[in-house]
Amino acid sequence: MACSLSRAPRRRALLVLILVFFAHFVAVTKTRQQDNFYFDPAPRNQDVVEGGKVILRCDVSNRRHITFYWTLGSDDKRLPNTSRRFQEDSDLHIVRVSRQEDAGSFRCVATNVTTGVSRISTEAQLNILCE
Repeated sequence: MACSLSRAPRRRALLVLILVFFAHFVAVTKTRQQDNFYFDPAPRNQDVVEGGKVILRCDVSNRRHITFYWTLGSDDKRLPNTSRRFQEDSDLHIVRVSRQEDAGSFRCVATNVTTGVSRISTEAQLNILCE
């Protein structure tokens, strides 16, 4: 009789272990699905007259838990919003394009805030034309 009593705690421990493993598997699978996103549309090169307006578009296939910011050049720092150049939703608006301030490669960065996984878009450059 003593042997049959010791099996019950073992069964409970095995059941708890199976439940923990299953919960972990579901969480990992869900996280991987959340991180499965791509740029749609990705930013693209554009022609713009100096002093004119331009919108660099950026979005992803699955926006759930995604935040966006923009970078310029090799600097990975977030571009600050100004009255001339600002982010609206996921797009970057430039209202008075400047050859000096807007030369270089713009990139959109999309981050899943629940997992911390980030994707960096391809480069987009402005071909700034004379007025």
